[in-house]
Amino acid sequence: MNSITVVKGTPYEQGIIQGKELSQIIKNNIENVKTKLVADKVDMVRYNSFVESNAKFMEKNHNDLMEEMRGIADGSGICMEDILLLNIPAYFMTQYLNQECSMVMVRGKATYDGNTYLIKNRDMGCMIEQAVIKRENNNGNSMIEVSGAGVVTYPASGMNNYGLGVTTTGFWSKSAEPILSEVDAAHIFVNIRLLLDNCKTAKEVIEYIKTSPRMNGLNIIAVDEKDAYAIETTRNSMYIEEDDGRGVLYRTNHYILPETKNLNPDPQQYQSTYKRFERIGEMIKERYGKLRFQDLFRIMSDHENGINSICRHPKGDVLGQTVSSSMVILEDREAWTTIGNPCMNLRYASLAEKR
Repeated sequence: MNSITVVKGTPYEQGIIQGKELSQIIKNNIENVKTKLVADKVDMVRYNSFVESNAKFMEKNHNDLMEEMRGIADGSGICMEDILLLNIPAYFMTQYLNQECSMVMVRGKATYDGNTYLIKNRDMGCMIEQAVIKRENNNGNSMIEVSGAGVVTYPASGMNNYGLGVTTTGFWSKSAEPILSEVDAAHIFVNIRLLLDNCKTAKEVIEYIKTSPRMNGLNIIAVDEKDAYAIETTRNSMYIEEDDGRGVLYRTNHYILPETKNLNPDPQQYQSTYKRFERIGEMIKERYGKLRFQDLFRIMSDHENGINSICRHPKGDVLGQTVSSSMVILEDREAWTTIGNPCMNLRYASLAEKR
């Protein structure tokens, strides 16, 4: 398998290429989802009905995504029902806290070179192997995204040719549970693939989200070479933190802003998100004004706090695992990705350190 899958043409043609190149890991991802659903003792009749209803919403409102899924099915030889199972990620909702992610944006005077860096660790309780996709669309637009192999609906992060970078972290709380009856009229989360397809700037992302129906809350960072925002979305609202000039925005899996903090999960019941957030802040402070490429990957490889660390490894009953660490550098229009934990897949050695 190539390290980067380049897709061109119509959505269906792009799907065909993915299906052919990534067929085995797509099959693996589907089997992992099915195993998780069995382990969670999901009522599969109700679950399949949920997937079917959301697929009808996608078909009506975003047929291009459905065409790409059909291409993946035909290219891989996998039935469309299984491709839909992978692309409509209700498996994230079968229990809370099974997707734990951390994201950081630094730029301007926070960094050594003044460049804009956006990095995310994608952590999952269900192993979905990731792929790097470079898209070249017929309309001249292009983008790079990191997503689960075979998944076209909810990438982990991405950047388009206009210099817009977007990434997300999930929000999980019993104070903000989704309304499942909206399945036929809303996305499960804000779909950042659509943000990258339809927006050129971070301000356009805010306007797009205003009209994007969704069932769950999500933290989003949207950044271009001028503006940067952390956007805390709930099911029906959003609240915005703008870069105040320090050049730093970051989030884990809870809310920070005063309008949304009351929805947060209990820190004692969900220590991971608070520990990771605190640790990111500490590490940024240590290198503020000197942050470079390697510092961001060092943050994302950090193991302070054990099972509550930024770089996640499953242990005992804690199933969260970092499945990718992806960074975009806007000014260079470059993306760098580790598939799996950054501590294991981005090799590091230093002559300046003695161990």
